[in-house]
Amino acid sequence: MVPLFFRLRYSTHMTLRPFRLLQLTVLVSSLSVVQAEPAKQATSSSPVKQQSPDQAQTQDSAAATSPSMSALDVNTESQAFKSLVQLDELTQIGMPGLALRMIEQQQSLYKRFSSDWYTYEFKRIKTLAALDQWDAVAERSTVVLKQAGASGQITPRIESWFRAQLAIAQLNLGQPEQTLDQCRQLLWRETRADDSFIAVCRRLIIQAYLRMDKVDDARKSLLKYRRDYGEYKGEWRQLQARALLRADRPAEVIDLLADDESHDAKILSMVATVRSRPKKIKATIKDVKRELADKDILQSQRRDYQYVLYEAHLRNKDLISAALEAEQLLALSRVNSTLKDDFQLDGDDLWNLYTEIGVGLGNKYKLLVGDDTAWYKRAAEIEKKSPVQARSLYAVIAFNSPIKKKSQLAHKEIANLLAVNDDGLEVINQLYLQSERAGSPQDLSADVRYRLVDHALSNGDITLAATMMASLPQPPDGEDLFNWQIRKARVLILEGRHEEGEKVLEASLQNQKTLEREQIDRYLQVVFDLQTVSRHEQALELFDLLPEADMDDKLKRELYYWKAESNYEIERYGHAAVMYFKSARTGDPDMIDLWAQSARFKAADALVKAALYEDAKHAYTELMRITANDARKRVIRQKLQQIQLLRNSAEEQDTHIEQANTG
Repeated sequence: MVPLFFRLRYSTHMTLRPFRLLQLTVLVSSLSVVQAEPAKQATSSSPVKQQSPDQAQTQDSAAATSPSMSALDVNTESQAFKSLVQLDELTQIGMPGLALRMIEQQQSLYKRFSSDWYTYEFKRIKTLAALDQWDAVAERSTVVLKQAGASGQITPRIESWFRAQLAIAQLNLGQPEQTLDQCRQLLWRETRADDSFIAVCRRLIIQAYLRMDKVDDARKSLLKYRRDYGEYKGEWRQLQARALLRADRPAEVIDLLADDESHDAKILSMVATVRSRPKKIKATIKDVKRELADKDILQSQRRDYQYVLYEAHLRNKDLISAALEAEQLLALSRVNSTLKDDFQLDGDDLWNLYTEIGVGLGNKYKLLVGDDTAWYKRAAEIEKKSPVQARSLYAVIAFNSPIKKKSQLAHKEIANLLAVNDDGLEVINQLYLQSERAGSPQDLSADVRYRLVDHALSNGDITLAATMMASLPQPPDGEDLFNWQIRKARVLILEGRHEEGEKVLEASLQNQKTLEREQIDRYLQVVFDLQTVSRHEQALELFDLLPEADMDDKLKRELYYWKAESNYEIERYGHAAVMYFKSARTGDPDMIDLWAQSARFKAADALVKAALYEDAKHAYTELMRITANDARKRVIRQKLQQIQLLRNSAEEQDTHIEQANTG
């Protein structure tokens, strides 16, 4: 039985993303991993499944979006393999965190580096890659290679597989040089490697060249690849298209992808059309806007199409429209996209557009350089009707005024105009904190920085939240001190500065004579964070600071329950049972509603842990009396049987001790 309520808390989002760079699954499909027992690994290996390059190529497109571990030589009769389907389901329905926890639990049941242990390690790497947690992929791969290699419990093929995962992670972490070195070493050491493995390494090398802007090397490698393996298919034809675009040969891309109807190919073809066929730019813009009108379009696809619009407007010299699209693209900076790796813009690109537009408007309005007041006045006049133009005029002041106060005021006007909606907050982040031209939080008004704290927390960006909070030594004008302290405490705790956060949280109550329900909820959210990092002693102290007189029965029930949870975690089972019963009774003296039943069930479990078997038996028996659900009754009967077994075992131990003492 589980509690029939949930803690509402902010959390970092774990977003599943399609694999980019033809990464994990292509390698999994291409590399047959030997599942040998550790004792046999040093001297034997299982037959390796062979796969032709053509087969590898035809799998590329599906592999990039539909990862599969099916090509691994996993023992299909093992218990480990049977649970993989369930883990896949958890990941697919958006619960990868639970999947990773189950992997950890199940893997611990098997001997380290055994066949089943490796099965779960493959699944762990796959899940981490699906979450774009490349740091973790690199770390896990490195640990396995070091520890298993030192103890001789890894076959050459498994070792190559993990080295390949490390190379992929390095590529995704923006370390193409390391990827290049890793792949070259793999090719040199794999003297007996099958063609499919060699092909995969060569593909990674090509992508590393592209990341390093070695376009000519990438082009030559692609030509050699085609010579050895035939015409490009699927994703690898698109890789050739990317190389051609990088080499400023867009006209060839259109013919190359003519028969490819995938979304990625469509975007690449549109970019090529914009760059090579000026007369078709208007038609392309029309096509893109029709796609964007689709209400069911994915955010990643929206970002792709908006990049096409951005380039199209630049080619048409429509700088204002280009700036609008650039703002939209920066607002989607946290969204994965087809074009992200090769075609992206940053805050400096938008600053350049703003200043170019602003200078043009200055000439149009005959504004004199240095006359900041005139520029400021004109920008203020057009703010509502033409916000992009207004931001552009302010940008000229911001970067050219010799008077620092006027420059900062212009920056604040730009940020305030963008901060009208939540999307604008990410644009502000990109403009002011991720760019080289304007990188100071002091260029932002205090209220904008304050809003950026919540924006950062909602996106799991603790670094940004900490940076903004550090720039606010006191609450902005008009902001409540309590709310400011709650935010500060939360940021400190999430940053790992637990004791500092606890002190700020404690101080937040000092000037509060009474607390509203919303204030208590905000306070509790931060205490929940402390429970999450297992600081239960501190959480209990902070719970005790809340004035129960300000609470209704519903809130008291919750408070008692969370106090019980912390007591349970630090093995104060008797205290936990008391709090659970108190939660059950508050607001319901008969303790029969669903909340009360859940709390009583937890109380009974705590009593068992405390070895108070008679009390636990009474608690479960009372629950049996009021429970109508048959499944729940079966669980209670099992609990009662366990209590009897535990009691018998305890009595036997007491008897042995007594006999030993009298003997």
